[in-house]
Amino acid sequence: MLYRKKFQSFLFKVITILMAVIFMIPIFYAISSSFKTNSEIYSYPPTILPKVFSVQGYQYIFQSLNFVRVLYNTLFVSIIATVITVIISIMAGYAIAKGNFKGKKLISNLMIMMVFVSIGVTLVPVFIIVKEMNLLNNLWGIIIPTVFTPTGTFIAIQYMKGIPDEFIESAKIDGATEWQIFSRIIFPLSFPLAAVLTIFSFTWRWGDFVLPLIVISSSNLYTMQLGLATTQGQYLISWNAIMAYSLLSIAAPLILFLIFQKLFMRGITAGGLKF
Repeated sequence: MLYRKKFQSFLFKVITILMAVIFMIPIFYAISSSFKTNSEIYSYPPTILPKVFSVQGYQYIFQSLNFVRVLYNTLFVSIIATVITVIISIMAGYAIAKGNFKGKKLISNLMIMMVFVSIGVTLVPVFIIVKEMNLLNNLWGIIIPTVFTPTGTFIAIQYMKGIPDEFIESAKIDGATEWQIFSRIIFPLSFPLAAVLTIFSFTWRWGDFVLPLIVISSSNLYTMQLGLATTQGQYLISWNAIMAYSLLSIAAPLILFLIFQKLFMRGITAGGLKF
């Protein structure tokens, strides 16, 4: 029995390592190709490592594609939208999970239904609203329509159900207001939830292509994915520039996940206890 468990553990580790290697192959190839010349990428048979180390792709995106400006726009949109989304989601989740008001069950069910609504269905209404607010070709036109997310609110509701009601009742007995309860008790207990929402929200805004595409027309306001789309020429595709751009574009979400990894796992676990 002991040998069987050891064998199963060994087999699981081997399979896990093999899967990790398989998933890392495209990333390794992207890193390698970003340091190749464009002619070497098109050569056959393909090479694993660059024969001639070149930073041509990185030079192109920084000099010709205004990467620094694109990075600033994307960080501005992602950070501002994420902060607002996290605050709204936690507040809404607390109100729906712990509040006592008419229509609470209806609102909770609507949140579940809205999770399954495709983003494509809302594009036309969102475009009309942004246009009426005079926010076309404006970074706030990307931020405002996305600050409320049904998914984030739904996750927050499930997380809040795991916070004991005794904490809130004790605070009320001591004379605390709703704002004091939220700011001093609920919010500090919601750091794992905030980490989950931060990673989800930031990654979504960072990788969003469709909404910026219909809102932004000026190249000075391009976000990361719009900038990536411009690396493709009409007659020639600079694959080394595309690989370099792609690698730089995944750096921020990867760093964010590594920072909040432990809180993220705690938040996911706690948020899934009472579905």
